[in-house]
Amino acid sequence: MHRDCAGDHPVGLRADVRRVLVAGAGRSGVAAAILLAGLGREVVLSDRRGLAELPGIEPALLAGARLLPGPQSPDQLEAVDLLVKSPGVPAEVPLLTAAHHVGIPVWSEAELAYALLPAPFSAVTGTNGKTTTTALLGHMFKTAGHPALVLGNIGTAITSAARGLGPECELVVELSSFQLEDVHEFRPAAGVLLNLTPDHLDRHGTMERYLACKANMFARQRSDDWAVFNLDDPAVAGLGREVAAREGGPAVLFFSTLGSPGAAAWFDGVTLHLLGGGGIPADSIPLRGRHNMENCLGASTVALARGLPSQAVEEALRTFPGVPHRLQPAGVVDGVAYVNDSKATNVEATLKALDAYPTGTHLILGGRDKASDYRPVARACAVGCRSVLLIGEAAPLIRAAFERVRVEEGMETVPVPSDEGDLERAVADAVASATPGDTVLLAPACASFDQYSDFEERGAHFMQIVQRLRADRE
Repeated sequence: MHRDCAGDHPVGLRADVRRVLVAGAGRSGVAAAILLAGLGREVVLSDRRGLAELPGIEPALLAGARLLPGPQSPDQLEAVDLLVKSPGVPAEVPLLTAAHHVGIPVWSEAELAYALLPAPFSAVTGTNGKTTTTALLGHMFKTAGHPALVLGNIGTAITSAARGLGPECELVVELSSFQLEDVHEFRPAAGVLLNLTPDHLDRHGTMERYLACKANMFARQRSDDWAVFNLDDPAVAGLGREVAAREGGPAVLFFSTLGSPGAAAWFDGVTLHLLGGGGIPADSIPLRGRHNMENCLGASTVALARGLPSQAVEEALRTFPGVPHRLQPAGVVDGVAYVNDSKATNVEATLKALDAYPTGTHLILGGRDKASDYRPVARACAVGCRSVLLIGEAAPLIRAAFERVRVEEGMETVPVPSDEGDLERAVADAVASATPGDTVLLAPACASFDQYSDFEERGAHFMQIVQRLRADRE
C-alpha cells in the first residue's frame, strides 16, 4: 500500500529570509537556531529567562546564533524576516502578537523542519498515547530494516536531524497541539490522530481550538498521503469524515477497538485485525490495556500504509518493550506491584491506567492542575481502588471532586486523606495499606511542574523510591 512522499516537498528557505528570530531556548528552539545559523542565516535566539535559568546553553555551541536572554519585547522584531516559535511559547505573548500584526511569518519548529528536511514524515498526534505510538511506529520501521528517526515531542528536536539526512529515511514524529499551532505548509506522508479529550485548556481555552490545532496536521495532505483516525472517538471520527470528504484530500483509514463499522483495522477483544488482512493475538503483545490496543492499531495502520511488510509489523508488536513512564513496571515488593505512569498528566490518561489496573489499586494523584474535572476519576476509583494518595498543588481540587461525587451523586467514593504531601510520603502511605496482589499506581492526572521539572523527573523519582524499597527488603 506504499505511496511515496510527494515530489513537491519544499526544501530550503527563500533567499530573502536572512534574519530569523527564534523564540524560546528550549530543546527545539536551540536545535532550530543551530540549524538556521549553519545555513548562513543571521539568527537571534530569544528567551524571557535570564542566563542563570538557562543552564547548559553555551553560546559557542549555537554555531553562530546569538543568544538574547531576558525580557522579550516587540523591539526584537526589527529587521526580522521570520520568527520560529518553540512549543512552550504561547501564541498570545506580546512578541508573537506583534509579529502577526506587522506581517512577520510565524512558524513552529515542525514547519521549519518540513521546509528544510528532505525526507517523508509519518506524524502522530492525540491527547494520550502519542509517545507510545510514535516509539512503536519507529520500532516497526527498525524491525523492517527501513531507516527511520524518531523525533519531536517524544524528546528529540525534529530539526536536530538535519545533518546527513537522506530522502530514504522516514521521520517518525510525535507532534503536540503546541507544535501544530503554527504550521502552514506542513504535510506528512502519513498522519494519525489517536484521540481527543480535554487537555491543555489552560492554554487553548476551548476544545474547538484544541481540535483545530490537531486538525492542522491533515489540512494540506493530498491524494497520495494517508490520514488515520480513531473511529471510536466522536471528535476524531468527525474530523476523519471531514477529511475524507475533502476533494483532493488524503486516503482516510479508520481503526476501532469497539467493533465500530467502517474500520480498516480493529480489535475484537482477543485479536488485533490489521490493515490488509493480517492478525495478531493480543496476548502476544507486551503492551497492556485497551488504550494500548488503540496505540497498536494506530501505529500498525500507518506502518502498513507506508509499505512496511506485515511480517515486520507483527514482529514489532510482539517485541516492543514499551516506553518509560507509561504504565512502566517499577518492581514488585512484598507481593505488591508498583507501576509508573507519570505520563498520565490528564484525567483521561489516568482513567486508562485504571482500566489497565482495575482492582486492588492504590492510586497516587496530584500535581499542577490543568483546569481538569476530577469527578470521573473519583467515580472510577469507587469501583476498584483501595486507597487514594494525594500530592502537590491540585490535592484540594481533587479532594473536593471526590466529595462532590459522594454528596451530589450519592456514590461511596474511596476515602481521600485530609492532607497531602510529596511522592515519598504517598508511597510510604501506600506501602502501609497495600497487601500482596495489590498495585500501587502513579497516574497523577496532573502536570508535574509544581514539584518537578517534568513528568520524566517525577517518574524517575518514583522508580528510585521503589528501588530503595526493594533494596531494604534484600
